[in-house]
Amino acid sequence: MKKLTFIIIAALGLTACGNKTNGNSDSNDSTAIDSTMAKTASLAASDADELVADGVDVAPADQWTEEAVAQQIKTIYAEVSKTYAASKDGMENNTDLDGMFCTQSFNELQRQIRVINAKKKADSRRFENEQIRWTYGMDTPVTPKNIKVELMTGNIAEATFELHSGEQWMYTKLTLDWEDNQWKIRSWNEVGDDNNDLFEEMSKFVEEN
Repeated sequence: MKKLTFIIIAALGLTACGNKTNGNSDSNDSTAIDSTMAKTASLAASDADELVADGVDVAPADQWTEEAVAQQIKTIYAEVSKTYAASKDGMENNTDLDGMFCTQSFNELQRQIRVINAKKKADSRRFENEQIRWTYGMDTPVTPKNIKVELMTGNIAEATFELHSGEQWMYTKLTLDWEDNQWKIRSWNEVGDDNNDLFEEMSKFVEEN
């Protein structure tokens, strides 16, 4: 997708330069840009076709948009807030957030980690506090704001946003895969630190244990 973005920028740049040099009319400018956008759409469709040919489930056109991914993130954190809201008896709701909103690969790692942790002492267990991952320990409700989405391929998207709880907030970055007819979370990253990928850390933990 980054390669495709570079192609788009380069094509638009060449179009703009050509218009300045040749003194083309606004009509010609519009025609050139329309042509570039048509070629871009064709390239995107071609990428999706290749994924489908490889047996990869890709998002339909109405879901492969920044708006659709952002809406899914809002839906996810509305359920997070509901799950971790204290009830009258002081207990939290028992919603399986991972099962609802995380990929099969993430959930499989979670299963393996539970097996490993069951054999370890409490002080050496990892990835057990799921609330930290979902709320960073902040009180609910939590609300995602300033959501920015980058569509990587027909089945992968990345989103960065601020997760707010009152006056508290935390930067959040998610990698989402299109799976089971919805966008699901595969991993969390700390914004600005591409090396701190939760899925990779969990995978390494499983490999080492």
